[in-house]
Amino acid sequence: MDRNNIVLEIDAEISRLQQARGLLAGTNSAGKPKPRASASASLRNNKPVRTLSAAARARISAAQKARWAKSKRAAKKEARNAPTAAAAKKTPNGPVRKKASAKKAVSVNKAPQPKTKARVTPAS
Repeated sequence: MDRNNIVLEIDAEISRLQQARGLLAGTNSAGKPKPRASASASLRNNKPVRTLSAAARARISAAQKARWAKSKRAAKKEARNAPTAAAAKKTPNGPVRKKASAKKAVSVNKAPQPKTKARVTPAS
């Protein structure tokens, strides 16, 4: 390949890339950019902006806080009425007590026994 062919191929590639860029950037075929709307305007669909007054925001805030307080009260009431895990389970023969914890308590209270070695007497 000679240099002229390489330069022509590079120019053709640049032209293709410029066309692709123009399509992605939103320009028309004449190369003039289309007027672009701002991101916020496209999100609003050109509707007028609605702002809340301070009083309206305060009312909404108070209503939400009341909903949160109501749900917290319900959760506390439910927790109060639910049986606790620490309570002994009732059976027809009486409460069921855990034996493992009782054994641990007894073993902790015992004093460690001194280890003594039995003397071995030589056989005569």
